[in-house]
Amino acid sequence: MSAMVDPAHEAAATLAGARLADHYRRVHEAMRDLPICNPALETEAIGFRPYRGHAVGIILTPWFMNLMICAADAEELPPKAPGETAYWPLTAGRVGFVVGRLEGFGRVDSCSLFSPMDDFADHAAARAVALAALEQLFDPALADAPVAAAQRAALVDRRSLILGAKRNETHVAPQATGHERVTGDVDEHWRRGDAH
Repeated sequence: MSAMVDPAHEAAATLAGARLADHYRRVHEAMRDLPICNPALETEAIGFRPYRGHAVGIILTPWFMNLMICAADAEELPPKAPGETAYWPLTAGRVGFVVGRLEGFGRVDSCSLFSPMDDFADHAAARAVALAALEQLFDPALADAPVAAAQRAALVDRRSLILGAKRNETHVAPQATGHERVTGDVDEHWRRGDAH
């Protein structure tokens, strides 16, 4: 059985996601006409929730879909060098995130799920895949199942997570294109440091 979540912590996590989405909306203004952006998509914070005193959720933009962890209040995530990989234990297992820094946020860890986003026909399709991924990552049944300990000990295969989400949402999900990143990879935007 899952523990009750403090409404203040829920509100702080939701606000953190909204602030991240606002940041990427401003970034999008400078990128709007670049071919990497899918004009059918909007920027949205999806499913942000409290996680170990921080906030975790998905940021969906016209050029990427990332699972992100950031501070939920004034206290930053523990110091770690940008570009390093941080492994966070989620309900479904350990997931690798690339450490980054954003002005006004401090450390923000990001796990790229999709980039670019041109295979999504519309925002509803991308949002449905994001929700399905979160459902798998935080499935309460995994925490209660007898095999949960063994499952959580293994590193989550993000390609399987994404393809699993796509199996659950076959009517809205894009086809596998090879754009899915291997967990912990630093995508083009992280290397350039301009969009993340």
